Amino acid sequence: MTGMPRIRVLAIDHTAGVLPFRRKFAALAAHPEIELSVLAPDRWVENYRKVRATALSNEGYRFEVGSVVWPGYENRAFFTGGLAGAIRRARPDILHLWEEPFSFIALQALLLRRVLAPRAKALFFSSDNIARDFRYPYRPSALYAAIERWVHGECEAGTAVSGEVVEVLRAKGYRGPVDIVPHGLDLGAYPIPTADSRAAARARLGARGVVIGYAGRLLSMKGVDVLLRAAADVASQRGHEEFTVVVMGEGPEKDRLRSLAATLGLRDRVRFLPPVPHGEMPSVLEGFDVTTMPSLTTPSLTEQFGRVALEGMAAGSAVVVSSSGGLPTVVGDAGIVAPEGDVAALAAVLARLIASPEERGAWGSRGRERAREHFTWSAIAAALVARYRKMLDGAPAPAA
Repeated sequence: MTGMPRIRVLAIDHTAGVLPFRRKFAALAAHPEIELSVLAPDRWVENYRKVRATALSNEGYRFEVGSVVWPGYENRAFFTGGLAGAIRRARPDILHLWEEPFSFIALQALLLRRVLAPRAKALFFSSDNIARDFRYPYRPSALYAAIERWVHGECEAGTAVSGEVVEVLRAKGYRGPVDIVPHGLDLGAYPIPTADSRAAARARLGARGVVIGYAGRLLSMKGVDVLLRAAADVASQRGHEEFTVVVMGEGPEKDRLRSLAATLGLRDRVRFLPPVPHGEMPSVLEGFDVTTMPSLTTPSLTEQFGRVALEGMAAGSAVVVSSSGGLPTVVGDAGIVAPEGDVAALAAVLARLIASPEERGAWGSRGRERAREHFTWSAIAAALVARYRKMLDGAPAPAA
């Protein structure tokens, strides 16, 4: 690529204040064809935790923050400062919106592009795998549908986290190019576990025996009650085997789940722990012998991707997911899929894994290999650069 002008990219991402989520930008900035700028909200709420965006000195790209209202509401949040300045300074060839096409931030950015960077090509992101024909059970349809139709018309391409999302975009009538770009990770942040490191991580969690873990929001659609009922089923049949269920997270279901655990006789087998910052998740998952995502599909929500399942694979944990949404696609043949909501089926899987360290180890090895092959940020960055080049084909060459 020597002699080819570099592509100036401005990425706008409401989650970019969360440091682990910025690894994709470090990988993108490391590509020799890219000159990268990133704009993040100065404050955000992610998984019930307040995040303040801060720049680091060694990231390899320009990092800027702007003020927002409604931090934590990814659809209706919008910038009240910083967006126009970031566009002016970046002079982008590519405006990469890591935002849903129905979001106010996408609308804002594309309106400003018309004035401040009319030659820039725009790319949107989507993980919406349930809406059809612009009907949104969980947000005001008319307003967001109008925004999304307009954004579709303004963008030269899109990315989707799964094939399900591509189907939704096509059902809505979007006919532009769409690449599947999943969530990724830095595999180096997840050291290969050893017996000693797992024991140390298990001790940090205050758990005994085989650890069956869940990490995420405590919402009804996450199916944690299914996990607890399955654990009670295992305990009633195989009470001599020591295991602990670790439930890490916050949410409106927390009190109900605590009460359910007590009712099921699991008080001594369940640990409810608060969530940790994303950067600490590798050390948590190292203590999970089995990582679970027992999510349920509802009329308004289904699992879009399953980041924790991916992280569990990277950490060498045996991963068990439900059949909800995109979860089976994420784990592929490197994880166990149980029918969603089926307590007996999940209990049978857990009983088998608790009894067999060899099987847990085999699934952990397969999961880590799948994470390495398909979900590293360096591979995703290379695919994005190829998309940028396609978008710029036929356009005037980027200015020197």
